[in-house]
Amino acid sequence: MTQTRSGQADQPLQSQRPQLIVHAGTHKTASTYIQERLHRNRDLLSSHGVSLQDPLGCKPKPKKLAAELCKRRSKRWKAFFKQQPEGPHRLLSAEQFAVPLTDPNCIRQLEAMADAAGYELHIVIFIRSQLDYINSRYIYSLRRFYHHQTFEQFVDDALQGKLQNEKPKRGKIKRRQDVFDFWNYFQPLLKAKAKGLKVSFLPFRQGGVDPFEQFILTINLSTALPWKPCPQKHYNRSPGTRGVWLARVLSQLLRENNISPKTIGNSSQIILNEERQRRWNDPSFWGYSRKLTKKVMRHFETNNARFAQAAWNCSWDEAFSTTNSATQRRRTAYAPQSIEAEVRMHAAAQRLLDRIKRQQISGTASPLKQLIRMTLGT
Repeated sequence: MTQTRSGQADQPLQSQRPQLIVHAGTHKTASTYIQERLHRNRDLLSSHGVSLQDPLGCKPKPKKLAAELCKRRSKRWKAFFKQQPEGPHRLLSAEQFAVPLTDPNCIRQLEAMADAAGYELHIVIFIRSQLDYINSRYIYSLRRFYHHQTFEQFVDDALQGKLQNEKPKRGKIKRRQDVFDFWNYFQPLLKAKAKGLKVSFLPFRQGGVDPFEQFILTINLSTALPWKPCPQKHYNRSPGTRGVWLARVLSQLLRENNISPKTIGNSSQIILNEERQRRWNDPSFWGYSRKLTKKVMRHFETNNARFAQAAWNCSWDEAFSTTNSATQRRRTAYAPQSIEAEVRMHAAAQRLLDRIKRQQISGTASPLKQLIRMTLGT
């Protein structure tokens, strides 16, 4: 699909064959933001022939449909297709679709179900350059205490196709680990695309364009329409440099105390809340040294060239020409400048650990307390 300078789509969506549009992420490519804007603009979408399967008001929810694919089931899909949409086109958005769409059988199943229901399947996936993507996944996994690796250790694992805390299977689908090697990871979709399946791989923030606008143009709607904006709170916020350092120390303490992050309520907000309370306003974390940047670029260079040719019919650098300033970024990470500063940071991590312990003890004890109260009649 091409776009004009005015932001108009090149072919009106209403004139096309009914489409089932599946926005499948990928992870850390503003999916939450895009979904919130789609939700806020569902009436405008409907007026232009697109029926959004809004997870806040529609069942089955998109992520449940993704899970259904992983389990090789079709009951929820049959219920979905029985619904009477307001427009000819239907839209699903859930990054959980990325997992089944790496399986050729799931792709064929989805395409067959869509075709039987009278729809042309259109899959939309954002691609983020590996430097940005690995850095973002490091922060994401660390703030959820999945590991306590240094950035260098995390990168080494990423280059070997390893991800921390990834379940080996989702339903009946073996979960792929090589998520940063797009040529291999998306090989089933690339093959389906070559056979005629409509697949749009979007370079994330190409030309600095808002990803919601990228998506809208890709489904052949105009960015000039009166799309409602999205509040700042729906942009995924990441910890700054001190927050990342604190998250790693706390994650190590949790491991030493045999506390699983899965048992911690709202774990992803702990470091962010601590930053707010301490009024830290640090720069974004960027873990690469110049040497590590070159290592990552060399590792993916050959397969990136293959992927770009298959996905966009151009070179990788052309696809990311105006957004690849990551190669020139300097490392931005926190390191205590004195023993006193390091002691203070470790003390902060210990206080957070103690708080988590108290919450877990309180949560464990509460049913017993209720039983005692019931027994005593108090």
